Amino acid sequence: MITLKDVAETIGCDVSTVSRVLNGKPNRVSEANRNRIHEVARQLGYIANRTASSLASGSTHTVGVLVSNVFDGVYAEYIEKLDLAFSEAGYSLRPFICHNRPDKEALALDALLHHEVDAMISMHYSRECEDVYVRIKQHSGKLIFRSVARIPEISFDHVLIDLEEGYRELSLHLARQGCRRIAVVGGSVASLLTLGGKSDSVQFFKDGIRAGGLAEDSSGGIVCADEQESAYQAVKKLYGKQKSPPFDGLIVQSINKVVGVCRALQNCGFAIPSDVKVATFSDLPLCRLFPVPLTVWAQPVQEICSALVETTLRRLKSPEMPPTVFKFKSSLIVRESSGKDIMEKKK
Repeated sequence: MITLKDVAETIGCDVSTVSRVLNGKPNRVSEANRNRIHEVARQLGYIANRTASSLASGSTHTVGVLVSNVFDGVYAEYIEKLDLAFSEAGYSLRPFICHNRPDKEALALDALLHHEVDAMISMHYSRECEDVYVRIKQHSGKLIFRSVARIPEISFDHVLIDLEEGYRELSLHLARQGCRRIAVVGGSVASLLTLGGKSDSVQFFKDGIRAGGLAEDSSGGIVCADEQESAYQAVKKLYGKQKSPPFDGLIVQSINKVVGVCRALQNCGFAIPSDVKVATFSDLPLCRLFPVPLTVWAQPVQEICSALVETTLRRLKSPEMPPTVFKFKSSLIVRESSGKDIMEKKK
């Protein structure tokens, strides 16, 4: 195996000089010598031992990002933008997938506790993993959340998104578009609506229903797993034997379900938007290029990613700094899936 010493002896310089150059810290080394060191290392076939370098420096130069799944295009968009931004800052991005399972999430978070990554960005907060969060806070605190609501019990950096407000804005929009019965497809809101449970998101959804002039019992939930096929089967089962749609307005909890929902409506003989109006969260090319372009509550993903990167780098540089909070405002983008904007037409 070719070592730093072999490269140094071939060139005739100190091992420390070769080490600094090949590790990206060429202090006081001329450009000509840097180029010579890189060229000789390449010719000899030198390969850096990154594990050893990490142990020596105490840094992996790697940031983890924890997502629920890889099927949701929104997560893919986040990963792509974060990877590009961290690469520019000299860090690698390592995705972790928990498949909506607390045990997998806890295992991924252990990578931070065991110094496999320098910091971790989590795309959601899980009550089932609070004991792990406590341990992380005690040992490093280098956990950054992109979450819907700030968690007051354990103080971490947060980049907040306004999905709760999105339920209000989308339900109000659909009511103003003439929908008389509105349901949420998938996610915890659909489950809580079905069971009569409560949460901030459920309350925002009901606030929009009431503000749109509808009775609270005009809303409901369609429960399904976080995948297209499950959404398709759930909607098909509900709509399949009906002459008129049981809900004429649907808020699909994520883009990961919207194709299944729309295909089920089509197969049941209901047209979008004349029979059923549809809206969802996040704006991807799929939403704009869909056969019936989708109305969305659009997150400013680029700005959110910039805040996540900035916060992570600051936390790595200053581990003892007070927790920071960013909050971003999404926007309602009205497209054909919810019909022409009645309110705008009245103006």
